[in-house]
Amino acid sequence: MLLPLLLAGDTLKIYVLHWNDGHGHLGYNEAFWLDRDFPPTLANARALAYLVRQYRERAKREGALVLVMDAADYFQGDPLGELTRGKLYMDVMNYIGVDVGAVGNHDFDFGRDILDSLAKWANFPLLAANLTDTAGNPPSFARPYVVIDTMGVRILVFGLITHWLKGMVPPQNMPDLDVKWEYSFVQDFIPKVRAKERPDIVIGLTHVGFRHDKRDADSVRGIDLIVGGHSHTGITSPYFSRLNSTAIVQAYSHLANLGVVEILYDRKNRVILNITGKIITLTEERVPSDPHLDSILTVWEAKADSIYGVAIAQALGDFNRGGFVESSMGNLITDAMRWYVRDVLGLRKHPVVSIYNAAGIRDNFKTGPITRRDIYRAFPFPNTLTYGEVKGRDLLKILGVGFNGHHAIFVVSGLKLEYDNSKLVRETVRVILRDTITYDSIGVKEYVVPVAKVRILEVDGRPFHPDSTYIVATNDYLMKGGGEYVVFRTLRGIKDTGKRISYIVEDYLKHVGKVKPRTEGRIKKAKLRL
Repeated sequence: MLLPLLLAGDTLKIYVLHWNDGHGHLGYNEAFWLDRDFPPTLANARALAYLVRQYRERAKREGALVLVMDAADYFQGDPLGELTRGKLYMDVMNYIGVDVGAVGNHDFDFGRDILDSLAKWANFPLLAANLTDTAGNPPSFARPYVVIDTMGVRILVFGLITHWLKGMVPPQNMPDLDVKWEYSFVQDFIPKVRAKERPDIVIGLTHVGFRHDKRDADSVRGIDLIVGGHSHTGITSPYFSRLNSTAIVQAYSHLANLGVVEILYDRKNRVILNITGKIITLTEERVPSDPHLDSILTVWEAKADSIYGVAIAQALGDFNRGGFVESSMGNLITDAMRWYVRDVLGLRKHPVVSIYNAAGIRDNFKTGPITRRDIYRAFPFPNTLTYGEVKGRDLLKILGVGFNGHHAIFVVSGLKLEYDNSKLVRETVRVILRDTITYDSIGVKEYVVPVAKVRILEVDGRPFHPDSTYIVATNDYLMKGGGEYVVFRTLRGIKDTGKRISYIVEDYLKHVGKVKPRTEGRIKKAKLRL
């Protein structure tokens, strides 16, 4: 009987309810990872709303505190999220009662204006402490941190965004913004903010990925809990830093799960007694739906289905994607891009190759009809098809970046290659600086980039030559050259078709009618002499 008495007095229970990387998946989805043949239905936002309400009612009975957090990448990635450019997503989060949100890299996908709108639509603050304007001030859409002072406890929640942001976001979508290197940033920030605000508990709401959360937790004392996102990791019980005892949690992605952390805090002695956590999978049969949200989403799902439910082609087998291997989804999208440049635009002056970043493929096609929704979910980004000419020697450098191991590989069409990234080489590339909208030349600059050794075996079935000219088709995200992708700026005569990649895939599928998944040795890892 002592524990209930203690909990009723000096010890406060704090529920931290969290999710991350929703990517617009508000409506029903399938839990294919639970049962590939008969996947159970996920209720997603409907179930989130129900469970959050249940926890609030439970906390009221217990005299506990509830904090609700969304670790960003909000609306982009599903038709239901994109139909209103995030307005519906934020309306749903407001209804659920989110207390604080992070800022994610994909929240920049539709430009700075949309991100400013998201912040205005949200009835909760967005946080990103290591993101500032060039003058060092917080950006218009985010604060560094908030302090929640209630029920005898002072909780500071700060935000972090990945320091790789500038390599992930087109430069024109984040003008005049600076991202501080997170490891060194937290070492300086945490002691200062703790001294200034004197919080009892410090929570990091981050969009940096689990691997970097672990490093951040090891970098500095004074972070009690990190609620993470970005890597879509499922941490079924909290991971604790071996150096500083920081607890780290993350709840997969796509609103398929609710993360629940329980903190026991001793208000008298001002110490955390315990941190535990779990993940609840939001299957329809397990978690009821919130009836009010169900009525709202049903209307929007009907609108989305009228646009995206149309069958486009037939898949003669299951397609699969992969971040570090040749994949049938990768071959399909690059074949579509190459077809558009060669056959639709009629560009055959030089051999055509197409390149796409494998991490940009977000779903697979299953055997059977391929709908417009399937295409959108696989290729959700608003990137357009661009192309230009390049000499073979510079094509090698472009591919060398694509296989250096710092990110998912490039998938390709029109060529076969071998690569070896066991030892990287630092290559100097002389690139043309271009206006991010018009692609007009505005100068020349040299960069040094780490590249893998690449051997091109053939292009269009013919021998490769470093002095030959090739047409490279890719997306504007790569062409505009954030981070190491500046190598794409070696291309000349760059043209932007203005046509979204997903629309080109749709046109291609309509053209071929039926598609069969295939891999054919376009990409091979090998031991190459350096």
